[in-house]
Amino acid sequence: MTGQVEAATLDALTPMVERAEKLSLLLLLIERATSIAVVRDFLKSRGLQHSAGSWEELRTKRVLPAYDEGKISLADLQELLRRTEGFGRQHVFLFKCPADRAALLIADDRIQRVLAENNISEVGFDPLVVDLPEQPTFVDVRTAVIDGVKSVSIKEIEKRTSKKLTSQVDDTAAMTLTKVYRYEHQRAINVARLWADGLLEVRIASRDNSTQYKDDLAQLFYRLRSIFPRSEFKDVSLGDLKKNLWEKRAELQGLVKFSTYTLRDDEGMTLRANTAVNTDDLAGSERIAKSLAEFDADNAYCSDSNVYFKIVEGEETLKEIHVLLNGEDNEFAVTAAITEEEYEFVLRQVLEHN
Repeated sequence: MTGQVEAATLDALTPMVERAEKLSLLLLLIERATSIAVVRDFLKSRGLQHSAGSWEELRTKRVLPAYDEGKISLADLQELLRRTEGFGRQHVFLFKCPADRAALLIADDRIQRVLAENNISEVGFDPLVVDLPEQPTFVDVRTAVIDGVKSVSIKEIEKRTSKKLTSQVDDTAAMTLTKVYRYEHQRAINVARLWADGLLEVRIASRDNSTQYKDDLAQLFYRLRSIFPRSEFKDVSLGDLKKNLWEKRAELQGLVKFSTYTLRDDEGMTLRANTAVNTDDLAGSERIAKSLAEFDADNAYCSDSNVYFKIVEGEETLKEIHVLLNGEDNEFAVTAAITEEEYEFVLRQVLEHN
């Protein structure tokens, strides 16, 4: 009888322990993914106390009491994580397929079937919350409609392992050099989103020590091969975007700021313009504009630029989002963590001006 009581007690405690572990992990991942200001706004939007000067204070004095009182739930925190991770610190590659093919690829019955074949059929209903999986793992599938266009996005968590040199010993007598490295793990977030109009975004988590993402892109497409086959899509060139933003710099002054701009010709000659500090704007310099215009010719093109898209309310600039326009022809990068709404704003500007 005692054994049965103990087993029953353990059965009752297990869900509580699992919820506590999930809550702890959610809070850790939210802290990594976003800023204190975003979480404060989340609490404020629910009429909850939200003032806090540190993550520790926000967690212990605001979020956890609100959770204990039933004013926010695990689902609420999971949705907050959904809206804040995977939208920034990424290199974004754009592809296109015919709209009729895209509509077939994201049809509900097909998506359910291929997800089931990949053992991720339940992800969209209850997203997995994982930190560092041993293998790249699809954790979330979302269907959304934005401006009347349906999309399906798939989020993947990948554990990246790197080595960092911590010490070295040079023994001259023994003629040896001993180096000690420490393994470091990084939680990388990759996303693929296909729209019914045929646009495919593939977002690869940025690396600290690389500017090349061909291998990462190829590997993700391989893992997505039965869902979004690579052969269905062609690259979307962003050459016009780089050109148009500069040519329309006067009318876009309230939207875009330039910190670098590089022209290259077919012979490999380059002319690069830089601002002295990030607060400056190349577009405001007539001397820079004249120099670039003199170099510009039929065989010259913008190879890369650093721009900031401005989120403006009235006369006030609320935020500047740094975007790198370099790398592959269909690639741009968002350098900092941003919210879902901010990412959608950047993507809209990229597509409208390309």
